[in-house]
Amino acid sequence: MAANLRQRVTAVNGLLAAVYGEDARLSVVLERLGANEQEIGHFREHAVAEACDGVVDAVNTCFQGLRTGNRDFLVLSRRLGLDGDVATLQEIGDEVGVTRERVRQLEERARLKCGAPRNRNAVEATLRQILVSMRSRRLSHDLGAPNDVP
Repeated sequence: MAANLRQRVTAVNGLLAAVYGEDARLSVVLERLGANEQEIGHFREHAVAEACDGVVDAVNTCFQGLRTGNRDFLVLSRRLGLDGDVATLQEIGDEVGVTRERVRQLEERARLKCGAPRNRNAVEATLRQILVSMRSRRLSHDLGAPNDVP
């Protein structure tokens, strides 16, 4: 895995921890959704970038419906490093035009919002969709494979 993708997975795992209120990793959530070890391994190799994007999009969409959602998600996103490097409270404060303390408060509020059931449902629906797509691609590949019998 490239360092950039590894950093993105770490950031998404931080987002999942906020959504689930525990140390939830992408592989753990996939297992909860019924993925077996082989599927999780295949997922890591072929669909991890898609899953990361899907998780971020799902949570971001839930935040957009909230009055203060965009700024809260921006702060959390920058703190976790979802769009690149992890930013400090001061860097985000300078960017948004607020104090470090206010950024800390916004981050805390965003983490609380992440725990809303709609976020968990959105994340799980997205990951289920990716799993179903991956399974159907593998099934069609297996059905199209030549037989070993001469």
